[in-house]
Amino acid sequence: AALAQLRAGLAALHARRGQLGSLDLQTGTAALGAELANCGLRLVLDHGSAWQVFAWLERSRAQSFRVRPVRPPADPEAAAVLAELRQLSFLIRTAELGGAPPDPAHLTRRAELQRQVRQRSWRAIGPGGAVAAAQAGAVAAALAESGQVLASIAVRDGHMLAVTIAAGRVRLTALGDFGAAAEAARRLTADLDALAGRRLPTRLEAVIRESVRRQTSVLDAEIVAPLLPVLGQAGLVIVPVGALAGVPWGMLPGLRGRPVTVCPSASSWLAAWRAAAGFASAAPAPASRPVLVAGPGLEHAVPEVTEIAAVYPGSRPLVAAAATVDATLRALDGAPLAHLAAHGHHDRENVLFSRLDLADGPLMAHDIQGLSVPPRQVVLSACDVGRTVVRPGEEILGFTAALLHIGTPTVISSVSRVADDAALGIMTAYHRALSAGSRPAEALALAGIPASAGEPLTPFVCFGTG
Repeated sequence: AALAQLRAGLAALHARRGQLGSLDLQTGTAALGAELANCGLRLVLDHGSAWQVFAWLERSRAQSFRVRPVRPPADPEAAAVLAELRQLSFLIRTAELGGAPPDPAHLTRRAELQRQVRQRSWRAIGPGGAVAAAQAGAVAAALAESGQVLASIAVRDGHMLAVTIAAGRVRLTALGDFGAAAEAARRLTADLDALAGRRLPTRLEAVIRESVRRQTSVLDAEIVAPLLPVLGQAGLVIVPVGALAGVPWGMLPGLRGRPVTVCPSASSWLAAWRAAAGFASAAPAPASRPVLVAGPGLEHAVPEVTEIAAVYPGSRPLVAAAATVDATLRALDGAPLAHLAAHGHHDRENVLFSRLDLADGPLMAHDIQGLSVPPRQVVLSACDVGRTVVRPGEEILGFTAALLHIGTPTVISSVSRVADDAALGIMTAYHRALSAGSRPAEALALAGIPASAGEPLTPFVCFGTG
């Protein structure tokens, strides 16, 4: 009886969410159901089966992905606000690169314009309907077809557990301490940020690298080691929780060389898997001309897209002055494959304004919502844009999340800073493996295997479907 009441409460909340056209509001409403979700999870963990725990997690996390996206209507006034915001952001970034402090008036005006854009988006009306949560049987069938295993992580009283689906079986697996894992994830991100693209004193670099080894070992022991008996040799689809959303899973010892895909929920993974399968059946031949874009200010951006273009004969990269926001958005609309090499910035305070630097200003996460047809796969060879802000209910916001929300099945991006020379090597290897027929998660796993024991693995992650 208690579960019935809790389900009714979450269903009412989700019905209201479906009437909202703003992604900002859709993700924010989850906070209103946090107590219902937590109470239901405790009940099913106390008295339910693994199937019930799976169903409850799918009912109560990342629900914004079940709302059909709304494309903002054409609005000249909104377009003017965005144009001014882009120009101000360009001036601020130019000042920063020149070593001068940005004009305070520019910073104030930018904040005001961002506020206006957010508030305008709140007026959008949603379609009112929603995609049904995935059933365990449907997820199990798709996993069997893909040769993967799913692990959806939950936390109770500081301890983690995973609902796993492997070989058609749904099971509960006890994991380790969430506090230890979350702290290791935060320290690992800080260490990778400190190492990326910097020349450090030898002793300091050695200390940081030892810390990276220690943090990955902690994460491996708390999360991966208990899962290995379930995984076998299969690829892993992982649904993280909280601070674990930013883990570079391919760097963990137990997952090196294994295809790993990260998604907000099993329902979102199944939807992405079906979308990718639909794209493949509609266009069985691989696209020969992906969208390749090189942003300004990166030493290796042009060489990177030039090398990748050689993998796809006939490609014509957008570089220098041609790599504008409008040209990139037009190319992204419905693209089968896009690779963007640019400076990336994750904005924790205004997540939908996380951005990539292009020739005439930033391409923002907010802009992605205007695409009429989602690109099939986007590779973001840029710092930070795989990072997310995690709201209650495991709702995520960020540049990568914006692409997933509009229906892009696969996004490859970095969850920390990454040196652009390191990105050059791994991205070239990734596209070679992809063009040879590997699926995205497999190609990334192959590209991330170091040629020697001393080379660092890079923090790129496959999001969506592998």
